[in-house]
Amino acid sequence: MIIAGLALAALLSSSIAPSEISYSDLIAALQKGAASSTASVTNEFPQPGRFDPTRFDSVTAGALRILFDSASAHGIPTTPLINKANFGAAQHKPGSQILRVVRDHFAAMLDARAALGDNSSDSELDSGADALRSGIDGKALVAIRSTRTTSGSSVNALVVLTDLVKRGIPSGKARDAVTALARVSKTDETINGLQVLVARNAERGPGMAQDAMDRYLRINAPGGNKNAPPKSAPRPPGSPDPQ
Repeated sequence: MIIAGLALAALLSSSIAPSEISYSDLIAALQKGAASSTASVTNEFPQPGRFDPTRFDSVTAGALRILFDSASAHGIPTTPLINKANFGAAQHKPGSQILRVVRDHFAAMLDARAALGDNSSDSELDSGADALRSGIDGKALVAIRSTRTTSGSSVNALVVLTDLVKRGIPSGKARDAVTALARVSKTDETINGLQVLVARNAERGPGMAQDAMDRYLRINAPGGNKNAPPKSAPRPPGSPDPQ
């Protein structure tokens, strides 16, 4: 097996469910293999966004075509949906499960567009759908969009938001954290820093991850952290220090 195929196979054989694998995951796996080998992977795995009906039974292939046509009619990009189907086929999932994943992601992309706006990029709709399917509500997507207003600019924030929730941070606190950092910086550097910090501390438990997040926000988004403990009221001059 070629090296690129091995890289992608490792991703597919991991514990990540097909519904949780994003388009960026697929690209990263392919690029990792391509760095070590120039051989083609198209004989073993379809190219991103390429629908090969021979990888599915006839009933599933026909139903997928209907879903893809419906997505196009609604102005929803089909590449993320095709990739979900391809991952399911590569993992030998039943046709009914593949259809359910694709159908759910299609519906979530419609909801993501309603929250993020009609001018959202394809990647934003895909990332927004992943966020919604992870249990994050539409209000969180609206909040993210309010801090990243240009098309395509909210992808990273949405990805980090979803990752924080999957690592045990409550969705409301994750939303407030990401939006607070997005307001104080036009770049995603501090948002990415929070993701790394939470990932490292989540191994010690959700409580440790949340404590680390709160400390990070006090430094990088002072005054913007709704999760921080309230400050004590100021004391009159000359009053004794509390014991």
